[in-house]
Amino acid sequence: MKIGIALSGGGSRGLAHLGALKALSELGIKPTMISGSSAGSLIGAFTAAGYSPDFIFETIQALGILNSIKFAFNRFGLFKMDKLEEIFLKYIPHNSFEKLKIPLVVCATDIKKGVAVYFSGGELIKPLMASCSIPGIFEPIKFQDRILVDGGVTNNLPIEQLEGICDFIIGVNVTPVSNDMPINSAKDILTKSLYLAIRNNSSEKLKRCDIAIEPTEIYNFNGLSMSKSKEIYQLGYENTMRATEGKLAQIL
Repeated sequence: MKIGIALSGGGSRGLAHLGALKALSELGIKPTMISGSSAGSLIGAFTAAGYSPDFIFETIQALGILNSIKFAFNRFGLFKMDKLEEIFLKYIPHNSFEKLKIPLVVCATDIKKGVAVYFSGGELIKPLMASCSIPGIFEPIKFQDRILVDGGVTNNLPIEQLEGICDFIIGVNVTPVSNDMPINSAKDILTKSLYLAIRNNSSEKLKRCDIAIEPTEIYNFNGLSMSKSKEIYQLGYENTMRATEGKLAQIL
């Protein structure tokens, strides 16, 4: 059976994807294909390259990725992603979709045309950086005559690329929105605004998945902070174990 896993965007909340992938691995569920937007594309790329969830988590923690971002001082975004490109190349030096161990689809947004763009072949790192480029925060990525930003803007849970290819689809959404989300700063306003913009998109996609994983408690965690990373990771693990209960017979 071909099993597809779609991973949503969500900033540091994307660490819950690693908990979800660890739980699935322990249950004997291995993805045949992965698709992702933003943080989901990053986690998906490292997973497709053959790294384990624990290794990816520990590496992200050790590298202090947020400390690797530097100010761009231009009119398109506050931060540049040059250092992140170096990090990606260190761990995925072949920089190729074709050389990944698991087929991967990365979703980015063509900001000029306002449409989702999907990458599954050729150069890997540039599309990956583009998929993670939150508008107004990160500098857009210029690639293949396009100006690209965060894939979550147009498709936060890209399951379409799995449909028709995979027999069973698992969707993991880490951007649920609650009316009780705290609003204490400009960063809180930005975070909730982004999540509200993509909420309906992800909710509709989850209904089309054979297994839908959405750790609703995760809205209590700031998607732009790494301070609660272990708790976020654990939420992904626990929610996946609950979501798959009684459904393994359909997959294995």
